[in-house]
Amino acid sequence: MNERSWRQAGSFIVHKMLGELSYEGLFEPEPVEGGWRLRLPGDVTYEFEARRGAFDSWTVVTGTATRQGVPADDPRMLVVDARTVLGLSGLRLADVLSELTATVANEAARLAHAPSAAELSMMDYNLADGRLTGHPRIVVNKGRVGFSMRDRQKYAPESGKPFRLRWFGVHREYAQYRSIADLDEQTLLRQELDPDQVAEFQAKADPAEYVFVPVHPWQADEIVGTLYAGELATGALIDLGEGRDEYSPHQTVRTLANMSTPNRRDVKTAVSVRNTLVYRGLDSAATLAGPAVTAWLKRINAADPLLSGEYRFELLGEVASVSVRHPLFGALEELPYRFHETLGALWREPLTQRLAEGEQALSFAALPYRDLQGQTVITGLIQRSGLGTEGWCARIFDLLLTPLLQWLLRYGVGFCPHGQNLVLIVDRTGRPVRVAIKDFAQGVDLLDEDLECYGLLDPDAEMLRWPAHLLAQSLFSSVFSGQFRFWAEIISDDLAFPRARFWALVRDVVGGYRKDNPDVAARFDACRLFAPDVERVTLNREHLAGGGFDKVERDDEFDVRWGRVPNPLHAPDPDGAW
Repeated sequence: MNERSWRQAGSFIVHKMLGELSYEGLFEPEPVEGGWRLRLPGDVTYEFEARRGAFDSWTVVTGTATRQGVPADDPRMLVVDARTVLGLSGLRLADVLSELTATVANEAARLAHAPSAAELSMMDYNLADGRLTGHPRIVVNKGRVGFSMRDRQKYAPESGKPFRLRWFGVHREYAQYRSIADLDEQTLLRQELDPDQVAEFQAKADPAEYVFVPVHPWQADEIVGTLYAGELATGALIDLGEGRDEYSPHQTVRTLANMSTPNRRDVKTAVSVRNTLVYRGLDSAATLAGPAVTAWLKRINAADPLLSGEYRFELLGEVASVSVRHPLFGALEELPYRFHETLGALWREPLTQRLAEGEQALSFAALPYRDLQGQTVITGLIQRSGLGTEGWCARIFDLLLTPLLQWLLRYGVGFCPHGQNLVLIVDRTGRPVRVAIKDFAQGVDLLDEDLECYGLLDPDAEMLRWPAHLLAQSLFSSVFSGQFRFWAEIISDDLAFPRARFWALVRDVVGGYRKDNPDVAARFDACRLFAPDVERVTLNREHLAGGGFDKVERDDEFDVRWGRVPNPLHAPDPDGAW
């Protein structure tokens, strides 16, 4: 990291902040000749160029933002200038500034080694994650509260440095193991560890009395070594030592891909750092439910010719899990949730085994990536594909939305299909082939109805239930507003593709599903996908308020919402914004 990358990162975040906080109604810019002006207390003004888009969003033109006539490249100064507008003072102001400083530092570290869009589009899926800009809507998205500078250099995805996991034996009084059929603990260990290492671990802890669990090295030092000091002393926990395989972290920090033996599974671990809205531990109920939910989803998928045959919609299942209850903290229900989510692991099927010869996997979060030369991944794929902009967009909308609608409307299953959970698989030319999805343990909810297929689900798998219009909110939050509104602006800028035509293609796919599936039309209408307006999702409002970081229960509701905005699925915008 150097001054240049620091200022580049700061400028990027300032422009994002002006757009997203204006979208959420925290900033109220006024039109002026040639652009917009934001007046803040103390006679401070920011000016910038921007256009309005779907969901009343703002796209701020890169490099146009100034503060008092000077280029604005310090988002921390913007927070200080706007602190009364944002309702920040005292400890909360200091917390936001600290987290924002870490975000700029992590972004600067990424920019110092940023690949071109073309390079990123051909990069290994697990390595590309460390080159991304983070959550598209949350401004302070790489704060990772709890990581020191040295931790950032060792464990942040931007560092590009793989590391080894620590393994512990946990007495069965405090640990539970769950898995899909035919994957008992010993089978899992034989598949995830070398035979001599299994023997080495079993010589230290009797597998009849202990459950073996991999632990992120940061968690081992900061949490296990402190909160579990008594258990280590008494033998309730046994330090088995370091594994041999090296893992690379995804953007979420706690999800790790095996780089030494790629055919082994990804591991999702508990990491008690706070990033964006939550601490990244592992909820016990969701962790234990993961394998049962995976088995249930795969059973439905295999029996549905549209999902498994026509669209080949991939489910990257969570096939085994361990959850640990702390002997002391685990019995105190009034403690903040993070004290109950300190130790556990999920094993997820690796993506590499799903790719055919010539296929490339890209995180949906990588599609809007714009490199330092101004090129984007999504534009490069469109240009390589030979399909034309309309043909490429129509194809990806169909491959993504039709299966998601099938799951939602026919089986009452609502995924959390944000950019990190979705994977696009393309062929050598960049043409979309199919879509994969992951994160079932904490990212799948159900309808508040009794559908026949729910009878096949393990009754011990606790899952949230929602009325149809709230379950469908995940499509607006995670797909339409969370991703498509950014794509529409990028493709408009790069390829002069009309935004109105972009959204017309989205409406065609969604409306086409209703037309082709009249037997679920009533449920479709109950989801209100074509309503004139929708609630605006305001993640930055929730994050800046900071009221839920130490709550007892995780937020069981969908994203915080404030006000309503026009729904681009309802009808075209007379001015062509959608």
